[in-house]
Amino acid sequence: MRIKANNIYIMGFMCVGKTKIGKRLAIRLNYKFVDTDDCIVNEAGMSIPEIFKKEGESAFRSLEKKWVAKVSKQKHQVVSLGGGAVIDPDNWECITASGITVNLSYPPEIILRRATLKTDRPLLNQETEAEKLDYIERLLNERKCFYQRADVIIHLNKEIKPDLVADMIAGYLGVWQ
Repeated sequence: MRIKANNIYIMGFMCVGKTKIGKRLAIRLNYKFVDTDDCIVNEAGMSIPEIFKKEGESAFRSLEKKWVAKVSKQKHQVVSLGGGAVIDPDNWECITASGITVNLSYPPEIILRRATLKTDRPLLNQETEAEKLDYIERLLNERKCFYQRADVIIHLNKEIKPDLVADMIAGYLGVWQ
């Protein structure tokens, strides 16, 4: 496969490494790196959990839609998308019209372990580990059909260094020297 599109969109559930891997891939391709969540935070002047708490998920999704449309008009970018961005049909249309999609996934147990290391996950506000794991599994199940539409799907069953995953993606896309 050779890159024929303007952008490469890294998608997948929270805590699968979209930002870390995306940054490394952008360096390999000499592309600009854009994280739509960072764009939203910068515009809103508050963190994602604050947006969810003060304005609700719908306000966040509205900002997300704006930024997906905006970045899809640019070229030569690796774009890290929020975990739910690909559910919106308008977002999906912008994304697929302007780039190649790469879905990253891990088993729910690894996602939970990674998520417990972070405090900025507004959708993970359950009390116990079992409740969090159940929620992750349920949400993954709901989003599965959206994630599986990606051009490239990389399912990792164990922790792998972001540099190695970026190399895998670049190699698959036919751009690694």
